[in-house]
Amino acid sequence: MKSSRAIVMFLVLTLAMSLPTGAFAADLASPAGARLLQLDHDLLKEVLRASGILDADEMARYERSFETMAAQLAGKVGGRQSTYRLARKLHDALHQKVLLHYAAAADGMDAVLDRGEFNCLSASLLYGILGRAIGLDVKVAEIPRHVYVQVWVDGRRVIVETTSPKGFDLRPPLDTVASSSGMGYGSNAAAAPPALGYELGAEAVDLERAVGFLWHNAGRRALERGDTLLAARSFLEESKLRPLEEGRSETLAALLARAFRMEYEVGNFEIAYRVAEIGMRIFPGQTTARDRLLAAALKRIEAASEGDAVENAEAMLNETAFAAGDLLDVRRLRRGACPVIMAAAVRLGDWDRAERMVRQFQDSEPDKAESRRLAKWVARRRLETSYGDERNACSEHGSILTEESGEVFLGGPAAGRIPRSGSD
Repeated sequence: MKSSRAIVMFLVLTLAMSLPTGAFAADLASPAGARLLQLDHDLLKEVLRASGILDADEMARYERSFETMAAQLAGKVGGRQSTYRLARKLHDALHQKVLLHYAAAADGMDAVLDRGEFNCLSASLLYGILGRAIGLDVKVAEIPRHVYVQVWVDGRRVIVETTSPKGFDLRPPLDTVASSSGMGYGSNAAAAPPALGYELGAEAVDLERAVGFLWHNAGRRALERGDTLLAARSFLEESKLRPLEEGRSETLAALLARAFRMEYEVGNFEIAYRVAEIGMRIFPGQTTARDRLLAAALKRIEAASEGDAVENAEAMLNETAFAAGDLLDVRRLRRGACPVIMAAAVRLGDWDRAERMVRQFQDSEPDKAESRRLAKWVARRRLETSYGDERNACSEHGSILTEESGEVFLGGPAAGRIPRSGSD
């Protein structure tokens, strides 16, 4: 019996030593305090990824930093209290301990954790992640060039302007219109909230979709730096998370078109093609997106063919045909690309590839006379090459090459009458 009591006491003491002490331990003992540390790590990782944190070790370091910050806030927020008070105390604690300096470009969670810098987007996502961890129903609302938080408390929507220490349960005039000269989402309410248009009908999205705002800003800033491919990839991530309504669709299409032009106009056709390819994934039915893809593809194919890389050129043709999908676009692509690859293949003596390009051209070209002319030209060149090789190797045949009336006469075993180059 004494032995059993000793074992129980040992276990109790061990458990007590493993628990946090002080106010934080008391908060963990409460239901709300325990929930505070049950972070949505999938959401946190997605926010960090959209913040540009891609390295696995760096991601893990920021996750640990976030967990430490959350634990420190637990003592400030407390446990047993109303949902309204809990939401307000979270807002107050963030501005006292975490959100230290507003910076227009501080979209990412790394800026918050490293330097205490924030803007409306990073502050709203931070509040959202922590709010969800303590059981709050948090959404992020969008107005022109600005986002803010909506918390549902006992059936009532509470507006939280996360950029302002005085922004909890904000009830400003609703007849004004939000405006900002900044790009994307990043406006500041500073110390006192301005009369922004916190419309009752403003779109509010869940936290997962709100990460799309962060991807949008990342894309815009990459574009300003000239990193067009990163910009396009960021816009693709945005499109996966947020439905593209008409206004947003036009904005995204314009940004992708700009990224494409930046590369195409300076001859960076490989990058231009990759940007156009992403544009096709976002807007598969858009005519201009397909036109950009085909234009960049033809330039790539021309460059590969001029460098005698005909195998690569044909692979590019097949890749683009698959990406384009639409039969009419594929035919248009082949009408432009097949003669280019064919000419390079003839120059290299790659006759199987040349004839394959002829067949694809014939399947795509409605002008049958043009198709026949191309096929005859390849056949003539192949025969001329064959005759030349044979004459060099087999002089006993006594082959003779003469010209008469614009036609070539071939003697010996390869005898035949072939139109000269440039004639039918």
